[in-house]
Amino acid sequence: MVTTVVSTINTTERSIVYIRAVKIERYGEQYGIYYQAVRSYREGGKVKQEVIHLGQHPTVDAALDSWSDEIKELKKTRPSKAKKLQGKLERLRKLIKK
Repeated sequence: MVTTVVSTINTTERSIVYIRAVKIERYGEQYGIYYQAVRSYREGGKVKQEVIHLGQHPTVDAALDSWSDEIKELKKTRPSKAKKLQGKLERLRKLIKK
């Protein structure tokens, strides 16, 4: 189940990035919420979305701060996971600059 927009990040040049809160439900009970940064756009006459999962972070700033610290720690023990999270961080930064 998808809830309403939490906040709008950028509304310039007809490109809107917003935070979507998604409720996790199983067997009629709510188990939690995760967040996504979403940019909607048109390509070839079709509506498309670019989505970056923020996990438990309700804002882009919270994700950026947390991921930077997490990458530093992961580089010591799990370099491949650190590299994957670094890529996600760079995609998020690019998304909010569009």
